[in-house]
This record gives sequence, structure tokens and C-alpha cells, in this order.
Amino acid sequence: MLQNDRESLELDRLMNESRKLRAERQKHLAEVKKLNRETNLYPLAVLGAVVTAITAVAGVYFKF
Repeated sequence: MLQNDRESLELDRLMNESRKLRAERQKHLAEVKKLNRETNLYPLAVLGAVVTAITAVAGVYFKF
């Protein structure tokens, strides 16, 4: 009986650990997806900043 309880507790512990690892994996996959999306949008943000800077310089140049 005692051995059966011990095995049951060990099995419960392993199942809980498995659930925890699965949740961590899902969290990491979501972070990877977010970082990939940000990596793809970064060049667009830089291009927007460059266009804005060129427009500002051209506006100042043609105003005076």
C-alpha cells in the first residue's frame, strides 16, 4: 500500500512537471512569434524615420 501511494505521488509530481514544461514552452513560442514580428517590422520603422527626417530637412531648406 505504501509503495502504491509513493508511486502515485511520483506520478502526480511528474504530471505536474509536464504541465509546467508545456506551459513554459507555449510562453516561449509566443515570445519567439512576437520577436519575429518585431524583427520584420523594424526596417519599416527605420524607413519611416528616414523619410520623415528627409522631409523635415527638405521643408526647412525650401522654406528659407
